[in-house]
Amino acid sequence: LEDKADSVWVFVTTSNKNKLGSNGLLTNTVALENEKVRYEWKSRYPIAYYLISIALAEYMEYGFLSPSPEGKEVWMLNYMYPDSAMYKAQKALIDCTHVQMNLLQEKYGTYPFIEEKYGHCITPIGGGMEHQTMTTQRDFQFHLTIHELGHSWFGNQVTCEKWNDIWINEGFATYSQYLGLENLVDQQSADAFNAAMQSVVMREPDGSVYVPDDYIEDRDRIFSGRLSYYKGAVIIQMIRYLLANDELFFHVLQEFQSRFAYQTATGEDFKEVLEEVSQQDFDG
Repeated sequence: LEDKADSVWVFVTTSNKNKLGSNGLLTNTVALENEKVRYEWKSRYPIAYYLISIALAEYMEYGFLSPSPEGKEVWMLNYMYPDSAMYKAQKALIDCTHVQMNLLQEKYGTYPFIEEKYGHCITPIGGGMEHQTMTTQRDFQFHLTIHELGHSWFGNQVTCEKWNDIWINEGFATYSQYLGLENLVDQQSADAFNAAMQSVVMREPDGSVYVPDDYIEDRDRIFSGRLSYYKGAVIIQMIRYLLANDELFFHVLQEFQSRFAYQTATGEDFKEVLEEVSQQDFDG
């Protein structure tokens, strides 16, 4: 995980009926013989190997510019199935990605891949996958979209150094759902979500957000919804509560992002930043 590629090019030749979505920017589309076309995607940002993606179908395209809090626009690109039923049914949710982007930039810092884009490719999967700059999702439901968008910072810009610390990726992405409810819906909805996460965490007696070495080959333990996702998010909410200062709390998150930008980090790295910035002891 600690060895990120410094860039990625994805060139794919396919039928000219298809569109191809991938990382970075579409730098060229080359018409070829026999009704073929070559799509040439390039990204100049460091990328973890598991975040490289190819999604190919007879897509329709819907894109728009999202102004950021600092005045820099983010290109938001969406590839959907061509019957347009999803576009008609979920356009408001697609457009809400702009609002979610502004919220997370306010909380976490500037979108890490702002010189390229943020996009979605719809595919028939169970949920979503935070492929860098081009998330793969089943649809545009609010929780799913803001969770995967949150990975742009926690998981993509700063990636867990070892699978033991996958909560750095998934806990913060899940906490992005809480922030979305708190800031874009209402506090009652956010509190209900937090209570539901606590209930799931506490329905069994044990388990750490840190994945023990004995389970490092166990995919279900690594991606445990109860521990890596929900308990990770609940611990983050507990840290916010203990700091009792939102300006300080979000400064911690932004400093962590800044210090480990486009690199990898451990849970101990986060704890060190937390203690240094807050001047508090979090050993317990």
